[in-house]
Formats: sequence, C-alpha cells, structure tokens
Amino acid sequence: MATYLWYGEDASRQVQQGLLKAKGASHLSCVLALQGVQLKHYFRMTVWQRRRCCIPPLAACELLQQWQQLLAAGLPLLDCVRLAMPRRPSVTLRWQLWLLQDQLQQGYQLASILAQHRLLPTYQIALLAAGERQANIGKAMGQIVQQQRQTIAMTKRLKRSLLMPGITLLAGVAVCVVILSLLVPNIVSLVQVGGTSMPTATRWLLALSDWLLQFGHHLLTAGGVVLLLGGLFFSTHYGQALGRRIPAWIPFWSPIYKLQNEYFVMQLLASSQMSGVPILAALEQCQQACRSVTVAQQLQITRQLLATGVGLSEAFAQAGCQESQVVMLRLAERTGDLASVCQHISQQLEAQLSDQIERLSQLLEPLITACVAVLVGGLVIAIYLPLMQMGSLL
Repeated sequence: MATYLWYGEDASRQVQQGLLKAKGASHLSCVLALQGVQLKHYFRMTVWQRRRCCIPPLAACELLQQWQQLLAAGLPLLDCVRLAMPRRPSVTLRWQLWLLQDQLQQGYQLASILAQHRLLPTYQIALLAAGERQANIGKAMGQIVQQQRQTIAMTKRLKRSLLMPGITLLAGVAVCVVILSLLVPNIVSLVQVGGTSMPTATRWLLALSDWLLQFGHHLLTAGGVVLLLGGLFFSTHYGQALGRRIPAWIPFWSPIYKLQNEYFVMQLLASSQMSGVPILAALEQCQQACRSVTVAQQLQITRQLLATGVGLSEAFAQAGCQESQVVMLRLAERTGDLASVCQHISQQLEAQLSDQIERLSQLLEPLITACVAVLVGGLVIAIYLPLMQMGSLL
C-alpha cells in the first residue's frame, strides 16, 4: 500500500487534508467517501519526498510573508499554515506543510517543529523562537523575509555578473573541441596527400586531436563520475565544511566572499537585535550561519571577549573588524540602538560589495575574451600553417 497526501472537502464545504495509506486512487477516494469527504487532489508520497530537508529559500520567503500577512489580519497560526501555499509547490513542500499543521494541532510550538524537522536554517528558527517568546512572531517573520530577500537579491546580482564570462569561456572551449575533433583530422589528411611536412605546432595539434578522439568519451565519463561523487561529498557535513574554505583560496574571489559574509552577518545581527535576541546568542547564531572561516573566527573572538566583560566596539576592534564599523558600534553603545547601526553597516557593506562585483565583472569579461581569442587563434594558425606551405609550393 502506498501513502497519499490528500486534499478534499467535507459536507460543509470545508477544506480538509491528511495522510492515508491506500492501494490506489480509487481505494483512497472510497475510504474518504466513507468519512464524508470528497477527494479533490492527491499526491503519492515516496520515501525521497518525505526526506528531512530545508524548505527552499524562495518558497520559505514566500511562506513567511503569507504567514505574516495572515497573522496581521488576526488569524491564528494554525489557520495561517493551513491557508498559505506558495506558487508551484513541490510534493515535498506539501508534505512539510502538512507536518507543520499536524504538529501545531497537537500543541507544539512553531519553532520547535521547524527545528525538529530542520525545515529552516538554524538562525531563522532562533529568530522565530525569540518572536514566540515576545508574543510577536509576525514581526520576526517580517525581519526574516526582509533579510532573506536582500540576500537573494545580492546572490542574483553576483550570478548575473559571472554569467557572461562563464558563457564566453564555455563557448570558446566548445569551439576548440569541435575544431580538434572535426576540422584538424581533415586538414592533416589533406596535407599528407600533398606530401608536404607538417610544422611542429600542427603535429602537436594532431597529437592532441588523436588523444581527444581516442579518450574523449572516457574523459566525459570520468568527469560525470567526479561531478556525481563531488555532489554527494559536498552534501555531507565534512564536505560542506570544506566547501566553506574553498572560495577563500580562489584568486580575485576571496575578498568578495569575505565581504559577502560580513554583509550577511550584519544583516542577521540587525534582525536578531530587532527580535530581542541577546547579543551573545546573536553572535553565536551568526557564527553558525557564516560560511567564511575567517569571519566565523572573528565572531568567535568577539564572543569570547564580550564574555570577559570587554565592550562591544572594543571586542570587534580586537577581532580585526574595519575601523569604520568600530566607530559605528561605539555610537551604538552610546545610543543603545544596535539594530539600526548594524543595518546601516550592512548597507555600507552592500555598496562595497556591489562595487567589487562590478570591478570583478569588468576584469573577467575582457580577460576571458582575450584567453579565448588566443586559444582559438592559436588553433587556427596551427591549422593553416601547412596549407600556407602547400600554397607556396604550388
């Protein structure tokens, strides 16, 4: 018997949903009809779809925004979870929402349910737990939505800046492979028929073409296996820990990666302070959520210094933060408005990050174009050298 997640209506036209085991759709419909429910939609749940995983960021952002709006309208949290549904939800997401609704009906707190099933990142669950303690969970949801949207927008901007250089590089590699596999053997056979000797560059090119024709399919297979094993490894805890260190080793990328994490930390710190999270707990959440090892170490040093009684600005200064940030934090110590100061610092970091992304894009585009031009031009020259020799003999 299979497990089905079903949606239907009872005699009073109230929407009902649940989880049942049945032999098929007709059996499911009959079982529900005996309970007075008319089946509307159903989804067969596999083990993979019921796996423990986080809700995708875009779907989570949309869900939290809908919950916030429904809570502001005066609806209970259970009704908010029952009514909210993002656009084009996956079967796994429907299953996750059913879990939320079922356990809320049993009296569990929202943050504890999310933590038990790992439906959201740890720092977002901590913000929601703080909102529950202050009986203002809608405000915490709004802060998470705002922070998540800013992070998604920055990530999209970064991907767009790298899109065209990546396309140019892939197109250049594809052209080179086509030339090596199709054009070079024909040109070489023509030269051999003419009886002329081939230049050194052309002989190297012919050897590379022969190797590609002989081992190309093995290379593709090995590349696919490496990608598959790499994806499985980086999905583990140790792989994720290693993946956080890799971007710091890439030239031109490490300063942008560090600045992006600083921007994310200041956003999260501002949201934490608005939700009433204590500063030590907020720094711990930032350290756990941070992907840069350098920034995480700075946060750890800051927490340790704060625990010994050092002031906030002095702790950030000793941890190696920028002087401009330390000055702003000193102002926050005087005014007591740390959330606004962290938000202002995050805006400054966002501007710096945008400038660095723009500079990187302006540097990569001509650099990759020049590399592709040299590569393709070298191939063309190596191909036409023997043809030019044949023309001079004629």
